[in-house]
Amino acid sequence: MYKTSNEEAKNLMCDVIQRVAVGPDRGRDIDLDEAQAVMQAVLNGQIDEVQIAVFFIALRMKRESLQECLGLFNAMQSNVETSVCDVEQLICLADPFDGYVRHVSMSPFLPAVLAACGLPTLIHGVESVGPKHGVTACKVYQLAGIETFHSAQDAANSIKQSGWAYLDQSQYAPKFFKLNNLRDQIVKRTALTTLERLLIPIKARGKTHLMLGYVHQAYPQIYAAVAKNAGYDSALLIKGVEGGLMPALNKPLRRYFFTREKSTKLDFNDANSVEEYKEVLEINEFSNISQAAQLVDKESEINMTELCLETGLAVLAGQKGIARDSLCLAAGQILFTHQYSDSMNNAVDQIRDVIDSGKGLVSFNKGS
Repeated sequence: MYKTSNEEAKNLMCDVIQRVAVGPDRGRDIDLDEAQAVMQAVLNGQIDEVQIAVFFIALRMKRESLQECLGLFNAMQSNVETSVCDVEQLICLADPFDGYVRHVSMSPFLPAVLAACGLPTLIHGVESVGPKHGVTACKVYQLAGIETFHSAQDAANSIKQSGWAYLDQSQYAPKFFKLNNLRDQIVKRTALTTLERLLIPIKARGKTHLMLGYVHQAYPQIYAAVAKNAGYDSALLIKGVEGGLMPALNKPLRRYFFTREKSTKLDFNDANSVEEYKEVLEINEFSNISQAAQLVDKESEINMTELCLETGLAVLAGQKGIARDSLCLAAGQILFTHQYSDSMNNAVDQIRDVIDSGKGLVSFNKGS
């Protein structure tokens, strides 16, 4: 790996920019070690912000290779001090860090419902970041009076005691968090947006499982490879609304599921190999699931964070409708995937029972 003295870091960045930012269809890939060294130099504050922006935009226009993604991620994860939670299984939820602007997502309420089912759960993110600056779990929790800026170890203790916790990127990856203002100036999404959700700030004593949403078909291949490299024991990837954890109720449920054991022979450089892990389920296969999407008028004056909190609390209090169905299906497929239920239908029914019993609301309020 390249050394990271200031002079060498600057020379390396100039060299990789000259290779990556060449022109249409002419940019060349850099190797894993180079990508890792560049990312470490960026995190150390050794690179000029203009060059950082040029590098990441050039990577995106060229399209990041798998080796580049792995190298960038390795540097990012090496700057995270991972805490251990004293639980046998831990579900790590990775919602889009820039939030939602078109949908009222129930993902902020997913950890509490899973915890009420006996599944210790972590959700991590930031209060606000571009390009969307939408509604995030952090904003919803702050409005609800839930602590959002405790340390990773405090979050691990909370998971052990209460079943779930939120952890902010500013606490577990402060060097990376400092790039948020620059990312706003870059405007467009970069590999940083893709990879930050795969960081592991807390691990279980036993097995740690990732659940992550995606939008574009090229991402499952990257997410699966990076998740395995990061040390997750499994990864459930769903095609969710706005790239999040909530499945669209008016479309087939598209998902991939990888485990460390089953992926030993998986060729992550072969998209066709990854496709073998894909499952498509029709929403109408599940009992009493709505056939509708929960869209919000972007031109309205509604406070989206308030609407999300009010809707989620109403669902946890027993209100039926699209939001409840979305939450039940998202949580149900986790129960089924990790063999806490013998079928998807039974898993969804199990989530309904937990909500109707009031356990989900009690679990959510434990975070206050």
